[in-house]
Amino acid sequence: MTMMLNIDDRYVTKLETFIASLPQGAVEMKNSLDDEIAKRVAEYRSGQMNTTPFMDGLDSIREKLVSRL
Repeated sequence: MTMMLNIDDRYVTKLETFIASLPQGAVEMKNSLDDEIAKRVAEYRSGQMNTTPFMDGLDSIREKLVSRL
């Protein structure tokens, strides 16, 4: 079963203690996407991310579509 919980900050340590008390392998915790989004935003802002402008490459796609008409 997969479950997503929003826990009030006051109770996070209690939840972590409870999860730690369960048998090993009973619960698999995954980070939310917030960490991944923050990493990508930082990468983009630093200029390290390889990006392609939206319009680049559309000409070839457009030509293929027009040739099918």
